[in-house]
Amino acid sequence: MKLSMWIFADWLAEFHPQTDIKQNQFDIEAVRLFASDLTMDKHTMYIGRLRDLFKTGNDNIICVHNNDMLLLNTTELEEVLNCVLNALAYYTGWDNTMMNQLTSGAMLQDLMDASADVLKSPVFILDSGQRHLAHNQNYKSGQVDELWDFLLDDGTCDMDFLIRFNQFDPKRLSRKGLYTYQQPVFPNAAWHYNFLQGSNFLGSATYIDLDRSATRGRLDCFLLFCQYVDRWFQLHIREQESLILDEQIRTVICDPRADSRELCRRLVLYGWHENDSLVFLKLDAPYQPFNINTHLCHTLNANFTNIYAVITELSICILCNVTVCSLEETVHSLKPWLKSSKYYATMGQIFTMDDSFFKQYQFVEKTSGFTGKEIGTVYNGTQYAFPYLLSEMQHTAASETLHPALKMLEKYDASHHTDFYHTLYVYLSHERSIADTARVLNLHRNSLLYRLKRLHELLDADLENPLVRLHILLSYEIKNAS
Repeated sequence: MKLSMWIFADWLAEFHPQTDIKQNQFDIEAVRLFASDLTMDKHTMYIGRLRDLFKTGNDNIICVHNNDMLLLNTTELEEVLNCVLNALAYYTGWDNTMMNQLTSGAMLQDLMDASADVLKSPVFILDSGQRHLAHNQNYKSGQVDELWDFLLDDGTCDMDFLIRFNQFDPKRLSRKGLYTYQQPVFPNAAWHYNFLQGSNFLGSATYIDLDRSATRGRLDCFLLFCQYVDRWFQLHIREQESLILDEQIRTVICDPRADSRELCRRLVLYGWHENDSLVFLKLDAPYQPFNINTHLCHTLNANFTNIYAVITELSICILCNVTVCSLEETVHSLKPWLKSSKYYATMGQIFTMDDSFFKQYQFVEKTSGFTGKEIGTVYNGTQYAFPYLLSEMQHTAASETLHPALKMLEKYDASHHTDFYHTLYVYLSHERSIADTARVLNLHRNSLLYRLKRLHELLDADLENPLVRLHILLSYEIKNAS
């Protein structure tokens, strides 16, 4: 919460301040007593006696923020300081309440109710269709004007009035900042503020100066209130956009026929670029009954600027932009979240928006089944591509495609109580190394050489041919994957 000098001028009204305010920035978040050895901070308002700043000054109190000043008609430094501290405490409490409302999914009327005493005037908020969203409930029907009554009774502004208003100012819905009109448009003087996203009009707030008592400080409070309302609009828009983006990501990673062009368009609107490097991560919890997918998903989206996380069945799918932030930095930052939430992750291969989202995520999903499940670890799915490939082949390859030597050796071993089937696997998997094969099988070298001689006699296969060896070894691995 950062306040303006005009807001403090209102709080110090009993001391009849003379104002010299030219910049009036919303920049004040602390207050200190002035001292000659202080280094001035731009976010602090300093309080002291006039003589502390000017040689010809007296004991009257002055408040200074950058080049703005309030000269008070009092010498009671302690009273002024207490008044300013009370103001800071009051607005800090208001800020805490408003932020709690925003983060807890409150409606606009909740924000208005929490601000009624701060605004101290009739205020109402309309959406883009000029429908009533909220108003200061301290003012009832019959206490403001006929337009206020119409708004409370019908939930919108009078149509004839809106037509006249639009004719009076055709550009009113595109205006930025606080604005008013010299010629009264409302029955009472009023100030207006539009809520925009880019050039899109989202809604507006109107402050009615019922008795023409609006000070610059009150209008600054209205501006602060509008900042919270603006956040509310942006949060709700993001919420709707997030729901759409969530569904689009789920669709393209689950349906091979899905068109990803609309997703790419939304990612570009999200701030990404078509040629950015992307990578999928899949997050899983070893103990699914205790997972916190929804909470972790929201937390990651709130804390990482280069990822978008969605829930998919019992996992979390993360689409990560490693152009915005490098893969190494992202993984490093992600690991503490995984560890504290008791998740592990599987990472896919880098791709761009021109590639198939479906194929990229399917690769991650398939390889994740072969990784370890150590909490806090990010596994590289590429390292588990071969087990995945074997698993796919085991499900799709016909048994006839396996090398016939395996079936023959299994049958021979069963009939003669030998171990040629396992010997051939160890021999080929150790690249025909006699020493390594003998060590693994715990055989003397001469015993192994005799067994290999018998193997060559039994096999109808040329083990000197690398393609034959690959076929036999791959057949072993496919069978072992079952």
